[in-house]
Amino acid sequence: MLALSAVTGTAAAQVPTGAGAAPSAHRGGGHGYVATEACVGGTSKLPAPTVTSAVLDTRWTDTFRRFGDSGGGWPDHGGWAASDGTYSTTLPGGRVAWMFNDTFLGPVNRDESLPRDAGFVHNSIALAGRDGVPRVTVTGGTRRSPESLVGATVTAPPWDPSGTNSRWYWNGDGIVDGGKLRILEYAQKPTDAAPPWNFQWTDTMIATFSLPGLKLESVTPTYDQSNISWGVELFRCGGWTYIYGMESGNMHVARARAGHLTDNLWQFWTGSGWSTDPTASAPVIDNVGSSYAVTPVGGSFVLTTSDHYLGDKIYTATAPAPTGPFTHRKEIFTAPEAGGNIYAPYNIAAHPEISAPGHLVISYNVNSQKIDDLYANANNNRPRFVDLTLGRS
Repeated sequence: MLALSAVTGTAAAQVPTGAGAAPSAHRGGGHGYVATEACVGGTSKLPAPTVTSAVLDTRWTDTFRRFGDSGGGWPDHGGWAASDGTYSTTLPGGRVAWMFNDTFLGPVNRDESLPRDAGFVHNSIALAGRDGVPRVTVTGGTRRSPESLVGATVTAPPWDPSGTNSRWYWNGDGIVDGGKLRILEYAQKPTDAAPPWNFQWTDTMIATFSLPGLKLESVTPTYDQSNISWGVELFRCGGWTYIYGMESGNMHVARARAGHLTDNLWQFWTGSGWSTDPTASAPVIDNVGSSYAVTPVGGSFVLTTSDHYLGDKIYTATAPAPTGPFTHRKEIFTAPEAGGNIYAPYNIAAHPEISAPGHLVISYNVNSQKIDDLYANANNNRPRFVDLTLGRS
C-alpha cells in the first residue's frame, strides 16, 4: 500500500529566462555520455574498469566554492551558499541540473563565514550550462522570501526550535523522464534525538518539474514498502530507468520503463529475476552508504560508496549488470576533512556529465556535528569532488 496521497505542488521556481542555457543538441535523458555509451548490461567483452587513481578534484571543488562565495548567481548574493546532497543530471539542450538538500543561502561573509540569520531551505537546484558550471540558484518562493522547491515553507533550520519543520523533503537523484524532470524526494519528520540527528525518514515521493521552467507540478507517492528508500541513483539503460535504493546499509535495485517512472509499475530485483511485488526486493550488496552511486561505464557498472556508518573512506566495486554481482569493495580514497566534529565523506554521487573520457568525477559531502562549525566556515558544508582515473584490469 502506497503512503500518502498525491500533493499538488505550488512553488514557482525562481528561474530567469535562459539562465544557464546552452545551444546545441541534447545529450540524452540520462546521466550524459558516460552512461549512454555503456548500457549494454554485461555484453561487453572488455574487462571491467578499475580505478587506477583517485585524487581530489580542486577544479570542481573550487568551482562550487566560488559559486557560493559570489552569491549563487543572484544579484543580491542571496543564492546558494553551502549545502549537501550533491546530485546531477542532464536536461534537454545539454544544461546540467545540480540538486541539493539542506541549503544555506547567502550572502557569505568575506571570511567565508555565514551570518547567523542566513536563509535556509531544505532543497534547491543550481542550473548550469553544458560545461556543468553552476550559474544560478533555483528555489521556491521568491528571491525576497525563498522557500524549499519541494515541501512546506521553512522558517529555520531543523536544529532551531523556532522553525516550522513538521515535514520536509530532501532530494534524491533526478532524471528527465517523459519530458519532465523527476526527482526522488525523501520525506522527513523531526524526532527528539539530539541535533544534528533529530530527523527520521518516513516515505519516498517523486517531484515532477516542468521543463525548461522548472515549475513544480506535483509530488506523488511511490514505493516505500520494506523500509527501502528508493532513488539514491537513477540512470537510463536499455529502455529502462534503473532505480537504486538503500535499506539498513543494503543496496536494492528496481526498474521502470523509460518514460513511466511515476506510473508505479516498477519491477524489483529478487536476486534471481524481476517481480512487481516491492516486498520481494532482495539485497544486492551490503554496507553501502545512505547515498551511493552506480555508473554505467564501458559495459560494466561501477559502484562508489562510503561505509554505511560514518567513516573516512570511499570504496569502489564493479558488476557486469545493473543488478550485480558486485566485486569485493576496494578502498580508493580517504577524505582529508574527517576528524573532530567534522564528518566526511557521505552522500557519494557520480557525475558523468562533467567527466572526461577514461575518468569519472564523484562528489562527497562534508558536515559537522556542531552547527557552529557550519556558520564559522561555509566550506564545512560544501561538496568536495574527486577525479577517478579508470583503467582495465
